[in-house]
Amino acid sequence: MTKNRHVQYQEEPPDGGWGWFVVLSAFLSHVFILGAMKSFGVFFPYFQEAFGQDAASTSWVSSIMGAVTLFGALPAGALCNMFGCRAVVMTGSLLATTGLLSSMFVTSLAVMNLTAGFITGLGFSFMYTPCLTMVGRYFKKRLALANGIALSGSGVGTFALPPVFQLLIDNYGWRGSLFIVAGIALQGCVFGTLLRPINLKADIDEKDNAITSRKTNHGLVARLCGAFDLSLFKIPYFAVFNLAMMFLVVGYVIPFVHLVKHARTIGVEPQKAAFLASVVGIGDGVSRIAYGWFSNLGLYPLLRGFVVCSLGLGLSLMFLPFAQTYPSMVACCLSVGLFAGSLSTQTAVFLAEFCGVKRLASAVGIAFSVRGFSMLFGPPLAGYLYDVTGNYNVSFYVAGGTVLCSTVMTSA
Repeated sequence: MTKNRHVQYQEEPPDGGWGWFVVLSAFLSHVFILGAMKSFGVFFPYFQEAFGQDAASTSWVSSIMGAVTLFGALPAGALCNMFGCRAVVMTGSLLATTGLLSSMFVTSLAVMNLTAGFITGLGFSFMYTPCLTMVGRYFKKRLALANGIALSGSGVGTFALPPVFQLLIDNYGWRGSLFIVAGIALQGCVFGTLLRPINLKADIDEKDNAITSRKTNHGLVARLCGAFDLSLFKIPYFAVFNLAMMFLVVGYVIPFVHLVKHARTIGVEPQKAAFLASVVGIGDGVSRIAYGWFSNLGLYPLLRGFVVCSLGLGLSLMFLPFAQTYPSMVACCLSVGLFAGSLSTQTAVFLAEFCGVKRLASAVGIAFSVRGFSMLFGPPLAGYLYDVTGNYNVSFYVAGGTVLCSTVMTSA
């Protein structure tokens, strides 16, 4: 360790120790937060019925929630640099809880877009970005494995929560169910306490630069702008990677919003339709851990694995319309989850490799904010295509096609 101004700085991330409690915090946050967000499609048919809107208009609730979750990663990353990840996570938990509680009382879809979409999405963002950042600061050699374990919580939540949400709706209605979901979001305050700050030697120059900068830049806005490290776009692959991810996310998010409605449209019972989202979660959770461990073995280049997984996801999405029996739908959903989960574990690993650990918070913030455009327009596009054609076939063809475009970009 080295010392600077009476603060002890570690030479390298510890790759263990308290880091495993940080992984636990990130895992639990993903279970209850991203799991809830990815399972929110269960509410889609009930919102559509309650507000009397078409599929495209109703899609904006989940779309705005997801987009703000990603757009909010940019200020969340900056706020982590300024106030620490723990405070940002706990603030996000309170925001998400407020948004969900407010959604219980709305009487119009426009207000629902504000409460469940914007406010809840911003809270989710403030909880998501710091967790990824902290795992990246505690791990280096075993970062892929640690990320895989942490991010697998999303798959666990996506597996467990859709049937639970459907059961709650059947017994308490969608408004009463949102009250319980708000209680789940509030648990982020508990998980945030585990994010103990760590000081790395790589931070010393960054802190000295920040002190110098504050002598000439005063106020919160100036400090926030300084935390947005846009110079990252000078790294060629960082720019290409983000462009490719914009295309990938368009296809990635569509099943999380429209899969349950698609299944009910072709005659699947509500509880079985909700379970299809759980099947995606099973594949997602298993592949995040398995792929994180497997990639650590160094048997193949990480980029090659990314290309193979994105190709598999694109083809799986395009095959969904051909699955007309429940077993075939389960098989397709499992395939979607397996490939989607494998892709999710690799983002932070690529960013840490290209940008370095000391710029990881800004890199994660920028990367997820850029993808917000895809999250914002992907689900409404699928909803519009459903309104025009009367089914989701074209929607899933488009979803798979955009993922395949991403595959071409990353392999070029």
